[in-house]
Amino acid sequence: MSQPSLTAQLQRIERMLGGPLFVRHRAGASPTALGELVIAKARDLLPQLDSVQQEVLSHLGFSDGRLSLRYVANPGPLMVRLLDPLRELFPGADAKLRTEAHVATVVDLVADRQQDLGALVEYEGKPRTPRREVEERVVAVEPAFVLLPDVHPKARRPMLELAELAEEEWVLPPSHGSGLHDAFTAACTGAGFTPVVQHEAEAAAARELIVAGAAIGLGQATFRSTPGIAPRPLRGTPLRLRHSVVWHRESALAAHGPAVLDRAERAYADAIGNNPQYPAWLSDHDGRSLTHRGPGASATRNAPLPPAS
Repeated sequence: MSQPSLTAQLQRIERMLGGPLFVRHRAGASPTALGELVIAKARDLLPQLDSVQQEVLSHLGFSDGRLSLRYVANPGPLMVRLLDPLRELFPGADAKLRTEAHVATVVDLVADRQQDLGALVEYEGKPRTPRREVEERVVAVEPAFVLLPDVHPKARRPMLELAELAEEEWVLPPSHGSGLHDAFTAACTGAGFTPVVQHEAEAAAARELIVAGAAIGLGQATFRSTPGIAPRPLRGTPLRLRHSVVWHRESALAAHGPAVLDRAERAYADAIGNNPQYPAWLSDHDGRSLTHRGPGASATRNAPLPPAS
């Protein structure tokens, strides 16, 4: 801790206790009578605090006194960015990430207590059957972006109509229970055309196909900038993704649910800059794709995203 931070913290403690704890002189600092009392009490309390921390970790199921926080996530902005906030929230925790493509697998792992926390990425549309053992909280709802080769003629425009892309060939990832294919088909039908999904490929291969000009695709709003690919929003936001966190209702982690949700929201906000087009979209829409709550409030599972203008 830096000297200014240490001084500020000491001053806060002194204000709380009602008097100075140390007197400063040329040789350094010496405790006052109040300081001597506080130091003596602290010597008694600190071992007890260490004992409480060890008992809490043991209560969470970690007999070696080290918390192994099992975290499973669908690929998305929370997958890696939530790791450090979890370690800060649970000091001494050994946060272990497991990635899973299938939404249902993440939910089942948490419901069956094989994982402590899950992060989901789904397209809005047909609701999935919930697991009653699992508590779910929405972190954010965002627009899907179309991914064009940067040499595509339409890449020069800041926003596109979905109907303009009726003649294009698409590459989509496997749905993995995310609702992508159903939502995409419904959106295209609503725009008056049947899409030609020429390729089905995971993210890395899909990027190569797009860069090569072989297809166009869809991406999350927090899609990380990739040379050769131009992400563009769709007018009217016909496709929306929901980012959520889940934990078991009866787990020890449930007591920390609001704090976990807060860290997840911060992690998502930190990822917004991945795609320079997304902050611009948010600015045009008053930041309405984010799910905001006041202290103590909770998000519903299907928190709506207001329609774009």
